[in-house]
Amino acid sequence: MTSVPSHQQRLSGNKKVLEYASMFLNKTIHIKVLLLLLCLALGNGASAQFWKRGGGKRKKAAALNIDSVASEPVTNSKKKRAIEYPQSIAKERYRIDVLLPLYLDELVIENKPTFKSKVPEKAQAGISFYEGLSIAVDSLTHMGYKTDIFVHDLTAKGATIEELLQKDSLEHTDLIIGYVSAPQVPLLANFAASKKINFISAFSPSDANIKDNPYFVLMNPTLQSNCEAIVQSVVKKKGQESVFIFKRESLSVDSLAYHFMIEDKELSHAIEVDCNKMPDSTKLSLLLDSMNTNLLLMPILDANYCEQIIQKLHRSFPKYHFEIYGMPSWKGMCSNKKMTELGENVAITITLPYNFEGSSPLAQSIAEKHRIKFGGKANDITFRGFELVFWMTDLLNKYGAVFNEKTEDKSMALFTKYDLKPKRDKDNSFYYTENKHLYLYRYHLGKLSVTE
Repeated sequence: MTSVPSHQQRLSGNKKVLEYASMFLNKTIHIKVLLLLLCLALGNGASAQFWKRGGGKRKKAAALNIDSVASEPVTNSKKKRAIEYPQSIAKERYRIDVLLPLYLDELVIENKPTFKSKVPEKAQAGISFYEGLSIAVDSLTHMGYKTDIFVHDLTAKGATIEELLQKDSLEHTDLIIGYVSAPQVPLLANFAASKKINFISAFSPSDANIKDNPYFVLMNPTLQSNCEAIVQSVVKKKGQESVFIFKRESLSVDSLAYHFMIEDKELSHAIEVDCNKMPDSTKLSLLLDSMNTNLLLMPILDANYCEQIIQKLHRSFPKYHFEIYGMPSWKGMCSNKKMTELGENVAITITLPYNFEGSSPLAQSIAEKHRIKFGGKANDITFRGFELVFWMTDLLNKYGAVFNEKTEDKSMALFTKYDLKPKRDKDNSFYYTENKHLYLYRYHLGKLSVTE
């Protein structure tokens, strides 16, 4: 392993701040212990960047033990323009820059934590992703991957995306992975295109209207893709069932989702129910089918509002059968106690881009490493951080920075069946690359089943 450069040595202790902070996502530690750990860890103050290096001979992978394009088929005669990528040049070492919202400057001020027993909610996702990243780095180092991974806290002073670009902090990167919001996407996507390196948008489903950018990769499928997957599932399932679309057009995002769904000609005879205000039970009784299953599509992202609708259906029509299809934003709602206690007449299906089977030996191994290193339980974001960094590092080391035509190699995508496809409009104009694969999560009688 290469010796640590002197300007990075002072950061090594600060990495512990993040590790200690992450422990409190899952367990409570006495405040005096917390103060002691943070004071010992901080030393020279919080940093916006952490790093890890790997080296040596690579071991075999087996050693690891741990919204804007129409959905109709393209009929335009315009020929698809092939995406031309430059030759990818192999390097001795590669660099990945990971951009996360960690809020370290807020978590610790003057060597003292600003929270008690629990890390603020806004910082939890970034820290969970970092935990998964850290476990992945340990495994990749053991396997001999020659990669430097830098983590930037986007909430730190002087570390906004604009400032990182102005200071050339990303100038020598081979890959950018960003846990960023929609307004932050264009800057990174444009920079990646100018450098001919990939920007992986890890979580936001927004494409930020990016067009003609072969170096922008959207890992979280767009709202349109989620709506298409729901419609396809309903069309396959439909027999004697009555199909309804519960629409709310008072909010632009719900209106957009609704229009994505009704673009499919298979739903042209679906019965529409106005949900701009809570639907009336008497009016619903005139529409719903008491003899057959009612297939309900709800392109409404507000999970709390949809929970009220579903609870009302359950109370008002206890003998009716409902198969309800909703949005990815419903995941927390589907798991809460009130929803798991719904009767057998109500089932809910949503779409999600991942499925981490916790009972698998690999998942259990990662969970155990997480428990030892950070304490508590690994969550979905931890697993997503692990898998994405692990897979991208493998592609980078095998094929170089321009690995775009090699993403069918998913040997190191250890959980998720990614399906990276070019996103095009009706005229076959290329926009960007999107992960199109979605899982169907079905909740019924307090149990979850997942289909691909």
